[in-house]
Amino acid sequence: MLVRLEARLRALGVQCHRAAPPKGRPAPELAAEVAWLAGQVKATGATILIGRSFGGRICARYAAAHGARCVVLLGFPVRPPKRPRPLDEAALAALRCPTLIVQGSKDELGPLRVLRPLCAKNPRLTLHVLDGAGHSFGKHERAALDVAAGWISQYKASR
Repeated sequence: MLVRLEARLRALGVQCHRAAPPKGRPAPELAAEVAWLAGQVKATGATILIGRSFGGRICARYAAAHGARCVVLLGFPVRPPKRPRPLDEAALAALRCPTLIVQGSKDELGPLRVLRPLCAKNPRLTLHVLDGAGHSFGKHERAALDVAAGWISQYKASR
């Protein structure tokens, strides 16, 4: 999904970095993953970050601490059942760059009852809900990519 979105954006002349970190058990507070992303951003010079699920958590934490031009989070797993993630919620609250969250209405890992109030408190966050989509987007994947590519293109054009 991220590879397809990155290819679409490159065709539009937009350089971005998709956060697809190495596999393995996450480090405490995702410190190693955020450091990994910092190295990737430095190497590529990309200031537009795109993350899907776990990669989105890393993008949000990185951008909250270091900034970014803009961020797109696809299926943000802010609060899986019985597993609160206060540091992820804090990262969303701390974001100061334009950020799009594309979330399925049936995503149990990132429930809208949690995301909507967080987005209402931070004017930099835009929540786009895909009705009927779950965490993996499934048949709604193309719609998610269309929303993300359109938002980034519009953002780029307005700058």
